Amino acid sequence: MRIMITGASGYFGQLLAQRLRDDLGADTEIIGIDIREAGDTPQEMRFLEGDTRKKRIEDIFKVQDQIDTVIHLARDATPGLPSDKSMMTNVYGTAHMLELALKYKVKQFIFPSASIVYGAHRDNPALIHECHPLLGNRDVANIRDRVEADMICQSFSNNTRMKVVILRIVPIWRAQGNGMLQRYMKHDLVPTLMGYDPMFQIIYEEEVLEAFSLTVRNPKAFGAYNIRGRVFMPLSKVIKELGKTPVPLPEPLVHKKGRFRWSENVRFDFNYLKYPFCVDGDRARRELKYRPEEITITRV
Repeated sequence: MRIMITGASGYFGQLLAQRLRDDLGADTEIIGIDIREAGDTPQEMRFLEGDTRKKRIEDIFKVQDQIDTVIHLARDATPGLPSDKSMMTNVYGTAHMLELALKYKVKQFIFPSASIVYGAHRDNPALIHECHPLLGNRDVANIRDRVEADMICQSFSNNTRMKVVILRIVPIWRAQGNGMLQRYMKHDLVPTLMGYDPMFQIIYEEEVLEAFSLTVRNPKAFGAYNIRGRVFMPLSKVIKELGKTPVPLPEPLVHKKGRFRWSENVRFDFNYLKYPFCVDGDRARRELKYRPEEITITRV
């Protein structure tokens, strides 16, 4: 089996390469693609330099033997990045990789989306299913890019020659990195919006790695799957679960015009701190055999 991982120099890409080698064995070849090589590329992965936005990345498909699975992790969520630049990587880069994967007869294409694509709205169902419309706030570049890339993947998912799998993952609590959840809960005292305490879901890295591994090992998987973790409780309790203290504040003290008071370069939709966007994970449980409650978690 031959697997290509884009965005492979990132922290999670390296973790995933190690996990797939552990689960699939030494006979599986893992090819890592990124614009630059990390200083500590794991021995489980053969690194090749490539940019998913550029036409030259097709050369990698031309010279490689048949690639069975593409896992497209490459995305840019740099705070303050101009909107057009983030769209080039997150949207155009995704479409480009899908087209190449289809052209070179890749069997499976896995794309990590996020539960934020559904949007946080007062009238959301208690648990959102995969058929729910994607109503994420397109005024926020990070959310807009995720919604559009997800929809592009959906447009390819009806193709019978390649199984396109979209993993809509709830907010991830990472050991390293600079994700939105980490930026929001950066300090020991975490501000919340006074009068609001929505139900909230988070997922740990071990649970995400398990979901990817199960998907790669399931050739029948296709379409969208909600990937939730075991943590499902009010936001204030989630904050405590992570060893921090929630501090309810009036909304004007937390943000101004969609930006955190303490970090103005971070654009955010504060409805995610007011209304639920919790997902139902039954399809992943049934078809992928993904059961987060059975996974051993290494506490951060």
